[in-house]
Amino acid sequence: MTLTLPARTETIRRLATIERIESIRDIPDADAIVCARVRGWDVVVKSGDFVAGDLCLYVEIDSLIPTADPRFDFLAPRGVRTDPEGNTGHVLKTAKLRGQYSQGLALGLAEFPEFTDAFIGSDVTRDLGIVKWDPPIPAELAGNVRGVFPAWIPKTDEERIQNNGAIIGTPGNWVATEKIDGISMTAWTLREDFGVAQRNYDLQESDNLLWATARQLGLHEILRTLGESAAVQGELFGPSLPSNRLGQKSVQFRAFTVFVDGAELPRSEWPAELLAIAVPIYDLVLPATVEAAVDQVDGLRSLVNPERAAEGVVWRNMTDTTIEVDGYRQRASAKVISRKYLAKHQDS
Repeated sequence: MTLTLPARTETIRRLATIERIESIRDIPDADAIVCARVRGWDVVVKSGDFVAGDLCLYVEIDSLIPTADPRFDFLAPRGVRTDPEGNTGHVLKTAKLRGQYSQGLALGLAEFPEFTDAFIGSDVTRDLGIVKWDPPIPAELAGNVRGVFPAWIPKTDEERIQNNGAIIGTPGNWVATEKIDGISMTAWTLREDFGVAQRNYDLQESDNLLWATARQLGLHEILRTLGESAAVQGELFGPSLPSNRLGQKSVQFRAFTVFVDGAELPRSEWPAELLAIAVPIYDLVLPATVEAAVDQVDGLRSLVNPERAAEGVVWRNMTDTTIEVDGYRQRASAKVISRKYLAKHQDS
């Protein structure tokens, strides 16, 4: 039998969009700044820059904004970085100003005349040369590159709940799995071929930590029992990695997504071997609003190490990997990251 795998369409995350200011509210004991609500996010802006209903350019956190563009050069004094692809700019992070969390950047459209006729929701990420910030992985961990990330496997990048609030109120068996801060790792099998990949690249077989972990856990042997093509994705974390914020004494791998023959496998159908190394589940109920979901994870403790703060959670439907929204199917998952955690580790 010939297996035809669906090609993965490469998409660019909607990091910069044209949006409407939903509301403006005062920040206690702050006269020069106010809090604007934009597309579900709270953004601190200068007093008088906007009123509710104004259009703006909104840029999400984790964006690498090109400071070579004069309209963004005011960000350069706050720090400039270069990603593994050679893109240089300022990395937008969560901030806390006068006690108010700010997540993103809102700018008036007067500086962006090319978007005068754009409609609300227009994606201008590519137009502005903005990309998602992916920190470099040390060479001793990543190993030598075999090729680009396998095109038939979706990359490990969950949408934030502020951008995917449709899961709120959608019926389903929703569970909150711990979002672990480590290095993304994918092990895969395709007929007789097999491999290990980090976030952006497939790696040559070697003794680097990712390949060693796959061998130790027997991931390829497990995957071959599932179908002609299979992949397991998870987070690698521990003492020999760039950050060990959960204070682990040994390297661990926790799985969060499984694909078999081109389709995501619900966690309820995972084999026992993968459930044994799956990300842990919190005893939480999916809140009724996006705001409540964000508040819920601030100060949450890790299940891996309760003495440490958790990065956040990923809400997943245990029995269905997609949900219908406005007549379209989309992934039945969304991540919620702790603002306290982001503010504390914003320089990493």
